[in-house]
Amino acid sequence: MKTDVLYAIAAGIAGVVVAYIITANVILPKPKPVAVKTLSSTASANIDEPNPEIFNYRALNPTVEVYIDCSNYDIDGSCLDGAEN
Repeated sequence: MKTDVLYAIAAGIAGVVVAYIITANVILPKPKPVAVKTLSSTASANIDEPNPEIFNYRALNPTVEVYIDCSNYDIDGSCLDGAEN
């Protein structure tokens, strides 16, 4: 009786090992190496100076809130006073 249980356990282990080998080699084959094209870098460490017409001390700063004093508005929201600050 004990030998029958041992044979059953050994057969089960052998079946699992055989199934793993078949699955690993047939269904999940080893990946093949893939050739990948790479781009050559064209970046340089040189930094160009910004355009002085755009980046100067008198340029508009979009982060600063601007308040316009106006008492007479057009239908589209434009100020009709002409007194924009």
